[in-house]
Amino acid sequence: MAPDPINHDHDHDHGTPLGLTPEHLADLRRSGLTDATIRENGIRSEHDAVRVREILGGNLSASAARRLGPCLVIPFFDPTGAAVTYRTPTGTTRAFVRLKPSQPRKAANGKPIKYESPRGSGNSAFVPAGSRAAVLDPKQPVMLIEGEKKALAATQYGFTAIAISGTWNWTERRPEDPDTGRKTGPFQLIKDLARIPWRERIVYIAFDSDTAQKPAIQWALYHLAEALTRGGADVRVIALPSGPNGEKVGLDDFLVAHGRKRLLDLIDAAGPAVRPTQVGARKVQHTESGYAVINGYTCRRIRTRATGTGEPSDEFIRLANFHATIDAETVRDDGAERTREFTITIRQGNRVTTASVPVEQFAAMDWVVERFGPRCVIQAGRGTRDHLRCAIQELSGENIRTTTVYGHTGWRHLDGSWYYLHAGGAIGPPGAAVPRLDVRLDGAAEQFLLPVPPQGADLRDAILASLGLLDGLAPDRITIPLVASLYRAALGSPDFALWFIGRTGVQKSELAALAQQHYGAAMTRGQLPANWSSTDNALEGLAFACKDTVMVVDDFAPSQSRSEIDRQHRTAERVIRGQGNHAGRQRMRSDTTLRPPRPPRGLIVATGEDVPRGHSIAARLCVVDVRRGDVNLTGLTRCQEDALAGKYAAAMAGFIAWLSSQYATVSADLGRERVALRNAFVGFGNHARTPDVIANLLIGFRYFLDFAVAHQAIDGDQRTSLWERGMAVVRELGDQLGDHQWEVDPIRNFPLMVRSILSGGRGHVAGMDGRVPLSRITPEFWGWKACDPLATTARGIDSYRSCGDTIGWIDGEELYLNSDTTYAAINELTRDQNQAFPLTQITLCKHLKDEGLLLRYEEGRTRYPMTIGGTRQRVLVVSVSTIYGESGTDRARERVVTVEGP
Repeated sequence: MAPDPINHDHDHDHGTPLGLTPEHLADLRRSGLTDATIRENGIRSEHDAVRVREILGGNLSASAARRLGPCLVIPFFDPTGAAVTYRTPTGTTRAFVRLKPSQPRKAANGKPIKYESPRGSGNSAFVPAGSRAAVLDPKQPVMLIEGEKKALAATQYGFTAIAISGTWNWTERRPEDPDTGRKTGPFQLIKDLARIPWRERIVYIAFDSDTAQKPAIQWALYHLAEALTRGGADVRVIALPSGPNGEKVGLDDFLVAHGRKRLLDLIDAAGPAVRPTQVGARKVQHTESGYAVINGYTCRRIRTRATGTGEPSDEFIRLANFHATIDAETVRDDGAERTREFTITIRQGNRVTTASVPVEQFAAMDWVVERFGPRCVIQAGRGTRDHLRCAIQELSGENIRTTTVYGHTGWRHLDGSWYYLHAGGAIGPPGAAVPRLDVRLDGAAEQFLLPVPPQGADLRDAILASLGLLDGLAPDRITIPLVASLYRAALGSPDFALWFIGRTGVQKSELAALAQQHYGAAMTRGQLPANWSSTDNALEGLAFACKDTVMVVDDFAPSQSRSEIDRQHRTAERVIRGQGNHAGRQRMRSDTTLRPPRPPRGLIVATGEDVPRGHSIAARLCVVDVRRGDVNLTGLTRCQEDALAGKYAAAMAGFIAWLSSQYATVSADLGRERVALRNAFVGFGNHARTPDVIANLLIGFRYFLDFAVAHQAIDGDQRTSLWERGMAVVRELGDQLGDHQWEVDPIRNFPLMVRSILSGGRGHVAGMDGRVPLSRITPEFWGWKACDPLATTARGIDSYRSCGDTIGWIDGEELYLNSDTTYAAINELTRDQNQAFPLTQITLCKHLKDEGLLLRYEEGRTRYPMTIGGTRQRVLVVSVSTIYGESGTDRARERVVTVEGP
């Protein structure tokens, strides 16, 4: 920041090196301008009337130009330092300057015209030399000031400043309505201002102190703030105080009188632009319904008759000790429903406060104290709140601006075209004009931020960086599903999740972060958007907002606490099932109507030391095993550097821009492509969803390779080689997914669980007489324990005792299981393993029948009636080989003992 200007030597003589008349120099000194500032900005005096007339483009006669006397010349430059130009009516290009005459002419209303501009030049913005570099940096706050000298003074004190020539000189001309002659349409920034980056930039408007007394200037300030806000700026208004005797004070006057520190105090106190009100204490303007603002209070007019005369008169009843207006209406569109909220400003004395109020809360008026505090008082009385609500709406006028805010990422069809939304706005077809869409994401979703899509060599470099994930980082079985998934996410509507499983320290979270950074460079390993320790609702809400993206949910590692284990498995089951089925939980509004469901709409990439329980959940997962030593740490460092440099996000932005021009066709053909690829892999895995998972991976990989070829990052031969690598991986992956699904299938595991019950002493199988079974398999395999192993052969069946409850009976090669006791033992077994058996007893029996594991059953039922030990039983009839298998039977025979009959 520059220091306060003090004691500058200068020469008052005409013809000084500054090229200024003493009068002009004194004028600049009153604004506190230094020699250096004057020289850097090319300010000079012009004495030649012919030259003055030439500068003004023949706007004046020769005699009128002479009467102006010497003129102070202020040339205009843009932020790059190039002279601002305009085209004359004859087609000549001239530099734009403003002149301040020593003897100004008068306008038709008798007021002096302090500054002259060239004829037909329009409006331009003035950027001081000391502010030009900072103006192009959207991270730098900027002041927007009326008047060039004031902007120069602000720059001297270390502030970035831009000047407009007058309070309304920031807007393009608006068309006139042919019927009414009134100007119509929105206020738009002039081209000089529109070229400046405003998004997410803090902008301070610093008009003169007399703004508070002039409604026309108040409206100019308000509409300027509105136009800047539409461009994404955070606009705040600096209220300059008047002079000691009420004199008008400009920013240059204030800095000369009070210095930088006092201006910083005003900057800290700066607030939002408020909608002007023309209702004051002296002149009461009321609405048709009789509401008005008097001395800052909201009042209601009541017609009465004067005492004595009986003449009608107006009496105003106070409704509230404040004045509130609706400045804006915001429509929030999250892709499922549209909600509305009002931006309301309350004025109470010198206090101006703004807050957002949902539409459904507006009518009750409870938001007044909740949002604005106890000093805002609504008067007592029946119907007062209804009258206040009506007054606020009517006093707000007709110029309430409506803004649509989108609350999700991903594809939206707007105005006949497809656009991809992200935290920074939208991406559309290359070369097309993309509308300025307001996207506001909550919490971690704010990090889903893509750059402007690169082109040419920059885009090829970004694509090669993304392809670098396939070059030495990890085995293809890890990196190809990773790359295929992250590009498949951008195509929309994925119905599977990618799950990296491995012990701690194998770099699985780092791999997931590389995928995530394709959608936002800031989402590093330490800034991933979600974690499995988050609440169910938080994960569901984030997964719904993050549409058509990768969303990493990190660290599925349930603790030893039974409640925490159950919670994380329940959360994972809910989220993954919603991902696979494109379905969310139904919710109800307070009025009992149903809200739209909010299913996950992106592609979840999860990491963990375990996987969620359940066969149907496993079928929705592409599980990738990461082992120690799989990840090349040197390659990981290289990839992380590319990710932090924004190359991955640039590649994804380019991919989305490439897709957008053809997305209507791509989205329509996506289902057909998936079915064609899925049919080629029918039979892979143990679940019908496995070929679907493989097809989705190949679709993502195919589009990425086509994109790389289209932008000459790889050639046809390289594409063929990469595609063959991908096909080899998905074939291997299909087998691995089948093994994983087999391991978690409760029907496939049924024989194993029965064996565990018997071998663990949780139950036993008896012979048809209820005693030790007469079988070719040793009794230990049927849940019997030898009392004296050395005497087993000699004493026969008397040497065994049963363990646990009877779960069934054996007769030759047939096993009759009691479904009640068997199911109870299975539940006890899974409960002791901190799990829950996923099927009910009826469903378990039905699935055993459907899988052909039951030898006999009644028609229309799953169990078979039998009399065992004099008692009528309904049993599940299965083969002994179903429980032990051929190999299990062979191992059992090795320990067969001769059991003599009773």
